[in-house]
Amino acid sequence: MKLVKYCPLLFLTAVVSIILSCLTFALKNDLYSDYAVDYDSAKTPLFAVMMKGMADGVYPWDEFADLSAVDQKILAGKQAADSGETQPAEQVVVNEQETDSQPESSDVSGNDISGNSDISGNDISGNSEEDKLEFCEVTDEYFDDALFIGDSRTVGLSEYVDELDTRATFYSKVSLTIYTVLEKPFLKKEGSKVKMTVDEALSENEYGKIYIMLGLNEMGTGNLNMFIEKYTEVINRIRELQPDAIIYIQGIMHVTADKSNTDKHFNNPNINERNEALSQLANGEDIFYIDMNESVDDEDGNLLKELSFDDVHLKASAYERWHQYLLQHAIVKD
Repeated sequence: MKLVKYCPLLFLTAVVSIILSCLTFALKNDLYSDYAVDYDSAKTPLFAVMMKGMADGVYPWDEFADLSAVDQKILAGKQAADSGETQPAEQVVVNEQETDSQPESSDVSGNDISGNSDISGNDISGNSEEDKLEFCEVTDEYFDDALFIGDSRTVGLSEYVDELDTRATFYSKVSLTIYTVLEKPFLKKEGSKVKMTVDEALSENEYGKIYIMLGLNEMGTGNLNMFIEKYTEVINRIRELQPDAIIYIQGIMHVTADKSNTDKHFNNPNINERNEALSQLANGEDIFYIDMNESVDDEDGNLLKELSFDDVHLKASAYERWHQYLLQHAIVKD
């Protein structure tokens, strides 16, 4: 108690540090997962991870806002069930236990999300085999009208592959997820300090190709059913805003064997399960699935250890493999 009496500022600083460290510990494998990969407890306090995230606009209450929304949706669903009313399908992130009773081929409202229909129930299963377009090799000029949407892995693609960064547009951000990609304001608007959302940017600009890689940060949140439903919702919205663009769904990048074998959520069997479901969203006409893991995996389907500095992200030199894969897997329409 003497510390409180004679050194109140020191005491308050200690209490705040403990609270921030506890909060960071709770969120470091989810909201701040990308910021925690380089964390060294011998050099910096734990709450520095959260401070780095907040500097980029990733605030802890973003997570709690999502949880609050979940509670409201669950309550609304229970009220609707009691009244006999049917609620429209709307994406929320919930725990595995809350949806275990739902079949993977339908969302919480019973709508089919197996890959053969979109959120509105429209068929997106694709054309017949003979009508489907084939992948071909292109040059870097192909990316002059391309847009890349993604998390820290896509940030790395822009930072370490000049051929893409100087041609394509990047809407990428550390810790970005499929649940926040359209609504989170993080894009700088020319001549303004106000940041805009991807949804707003897509409304103002036109692209010929749109590449999406999201999903690793979401591995510990929700379940497969909710992830695919939200992903489908995002694809439908992008299609609405960019009706003429070719959309590439990129498979989630694998982690190394060391990471996969020791992590409950961030492991390759879980990634493969989600990638398989993502591949079903392609229709072979204007939505295509591509899997760059072919260019960075070992014979067992794990990210090559020598290509990663943290078992999750690629080294700078390894991004060229991803670039070459994109050059060799492009769709060219007549």
